[in-house]
Amino acid sequence: MCIRKLAFVGLSLLAAGCVAAHSHAAACTATQAEAADAAVDTLNSWAAVDAFRVKFKQCDDGSIAEGSSEAVARLLVDHWDTLHQLSPLIAKTPALRSFVLWHINSTLDTGDLDKIKQNAGHCPNGMQALCKSIAKAAVEASSAP
Repeated sequence: MCIRKLAFVGLSLLAAGCVAAHSHAAACTATQAEAADAAVDTLNSWAAVDAFRVKFKQCDDGSIAEGSSEAVARLLVDHWDTLHQLSPLIAKTPALRSFVLWHINSTLDTGDLDKIKQNAGHCPNGMQALCKSIAKAAVEASSAP
């Protein structure tokens, strides 16, 4: 009985810590959401995606996140030849890698996901680890319900 009580108290404290840590994240104001929504349409380069991530990460949810995902998809599908520009940005800011991979998701068109997987098979030199992660994210997004 005592062990169960300790486990419950420990889990409760852990959960409280997670809630407290999450509540410190900046909230997206209406003004920021409006600006983020407009900025999604300007995400035509990896540098723009990174700048968006920095400025609007607190707003990257719902329809704004779907727009971000579409912008990432357009770069990976229509502008695969710019992937070499992503690598130095990721080297400077590793969080960008997670941002890009998170936006390869089930909200994307299956044709785009297939093209991303295909493109990842034609990886620029020195970027094999990133391409493998991109392909994996596209496969996982394709199989998501």
